[in-house]
Amino acid sequence: MARFFFGSNFKMHQTPDETKQFIDNLSQLLPAQLCSESFENRRIATQLFLIPPFTSLTQANDSLANSSIWLGAQNMHWASQGTHTGEISPKMLKAVGVDLVMLGHAERRNQFGETDKILRKKVNAAAEHGLRILLCVGENAEQRSNQIAAETVAIQLKIALADLNDEYLPYTMIAYEPVWSIGEGGSPAEPEIVANMHDVIRDSLVGQFGDRARGMPILYGGSVNPTNCATYAVLPQVDGLFVGRAAWSPEGFVEVLRRGIEAKENL
Repeated sequence: MARFFFGSNFKMHQTPDETKQFIDNLSQLLPAQLCSESFENRRIATQLFLIPPFTSLTQANDSLANSSIWLGAQNMHWASQGTHTGEISPKMLKAVGVDLVMLGHAERRNQFGETDKILRKKVNAAAEHGLRILLCVGENAEQRSNQIAAETVAIQLKIALADLNDEYLPYTMIAYEPVWSIGEGGSPAEPEIVANMHDVIRDSLVGQFGDRARGMPILYGGSVNPTNCATYAVLPQVDGLFVGRAAWSPEGFVEVLRRGIEAKENL
């Protein structure tokens, strides 16, 4: 059975109470089979994930206790312990029930100077501690205008995943998020661009890891909304959607999800 991955990265300032309310409302809106392991009646098995702020993780884990939805963290330090005041370690994430960690988000790269070498250490640490990995990659507007988008993304992948053991490939996802397309003011990417860049990512992964990398999910995220989500979901190169502000309400989350699944199932 084919799988479709769908998730959202919440606002930085969302409080634990707001996160609880979101999950409670979402559970009322979602079809029951999307919150459980039972996908027998669907042509596509859908795996959901939510990525709230650090302070909401404990509350979110409690709220998702009877759900198969993966709980993600927005970042992580590479060290399990040490003198890194203010940082969150992989050990701490495991302790509060986190399944997945997002690494390499464009805001982390641009605002906090995270390099591919730093991400390489974080990827290794996440794997060592049994955390699923969602690695974000993408070119900025200047890199695209200079026609080095493919090279940029390939380099990001090759460095960040350089030490990843093949055995951990089934627990690793890639999110293609063109920097010029995400966030407030971002513009949706043309489907042709998304398809081409997903091919670039797949080719890079296979070149690095061989045929085992053909099963690694590659998600698209970048100004995805109810109007355009079906256009992206039907692309054969796209294994799922990673949605921002359009999914910041339970109603928006479900609407984008519903349209994406329907488009995928009607292929």
